Amino acid sequence: MYRYAAMIVATTTILAGCGVVTDQNMLKPEFWTNSPLKKENVEAELGIAELTKGNFVLAESHFDKALKANPNDVHALLGRAILYHHTGQVTRARAMYEAVLALRPPETEQLMVMNNFTTRPVSEIASVNMSLLQSGNVVGQMERGAAGLDGAPQGSAMTGPVSASGMGPSSGGMDIGGAGGMGGPMVSASTADANIVSRFETLRALRDQGLIAPDEYLARRKTNVGALVPFTSPPPAAGLDRSVPTTDQILGRLRAIGRALEMRAMTVGQHAAEREMILDALLPETPVAIAAPSVPPKGLMKAADAVRRLEMLQEAKLITSDEYAKERKAIESGLQPEPPASLKAMGDKAGGMAMAGPKPAVHVASYRSEAAARKGWSEIQKAHRALLGSLQPEITKVNLGRGKGTYYRLKAGPLTTKAASQDLCRKLKRRKQFCEPSFINQG
Repeated sequence: MYRYAAMIVATTTILAGCGVVTDQNMLKPEFWTNSPLKKENVEAELGIAELTKGNFVLAESHFDKALKANPNDVHALLGRAILYHHTGQVTRARAMYEAVLALRPPETEQLMVMNNFTTRPVSEIASVNMSLLQSGNVVGQMERGAAGLDGAPQGSAMTGPVSASGMGPSSGGMDIGGAGGMGGPMVSASTADANIVSRFETLRALRDQGLIAPDEYLARRKTNVGALVPFTSPPPAAGLDRSVPTTDQILGRLRAIGRALEMRAMTVGQHAAEREMILDALLPETPVAIAAPSVPPKGLMKAADAVRRLEMLQEAKLITSDEYAKERKAIESGLQPEPPASLKAMGDKAGGMAMAGPKPAVHVASYRSEAAARKGWSEIQKAHRALLGSLQPEITKVNLGRGKGTYYRLKAGPLTTKAASQDLCRKLKRRKQFCEPSFINQG
């Protein structure tokens, strides 16, 4: 007997209307309570629905009720197993998977995956995720969204854990995200990065197939390119690291509503609203929320990983040569050492002239206007005179891009060393004052 389910990690976002049954309806409890299932299994299905939305507490409550009524409910057992797996409760997850396998559910007991409605036997899913636990790769795979199903397997082998990575198999497991890759598996890429890449590949496919205009493509890409080159572009929309349906699913949906419009099965307004919703969920032109800014990696290994990622993005033609060059320069700049103390001492002996270039400082606030920043400095300096009395303010105008706007960052300095700025920030934070180590350009 088939069961509708959506075994997927909590951070996943799915575009509405991209499946046979709209995903938004599937996220509503009414879909599950009114479904043609045996009444004794309703709690398990409600638990799966809450698990899909990341509501772990509610999901566990429904699973508990289902198991209280029927301790052998394999859907509730598997739901709890994936919940525990995702939250790092390894021992409890293993016990739940073993319980499912011990019951030997028949092949007819299957779960139907939300994104493309491909069914997989309950026992098969439990076996795959048990293999993950036994491989000792729990933490690494959970970082890539392990222990969930978000689409049909792309490969035929089941030699490893079910992975949510959209850029190919990881650790020998199935590639089930279907989120498009860059020509092959990117073993070191995280699920988050795979999801970001998928969004830009889908946007490009929509342009190439005439489903969006070139100007619309450029506008949406420009707003969010910071997700690809985070060290040289304004922050993109928040949440682009969450998973989305496959390129084919989005293409199919947009074509379907286009045909519906041609056949007058939907109005122009309905078509425009649904199309806009899908594209905004993919890469919004005017984001509601902006992601946090990124800073170049400081460690050599992290910088090497960032450069390798950048090379792959360029090979996939997802970034331009100019974007590549600027981003690589930013990554390499993070590895530059601070001037030796001996050079500073030599400069002092030569006449007390300070060395040219940025000096360590602290960033203490941001304002919408320069006047507000100057007033803010007066108030902050007065409140923390013992710590900031000898420092000078510097106000820097920063444009964070569409949806965020222009800010004026208030910094104080100069300080002698980067360590001194870190120490000052620790002291200011103890006084409940925002502070981040930074640099200023004055001497």
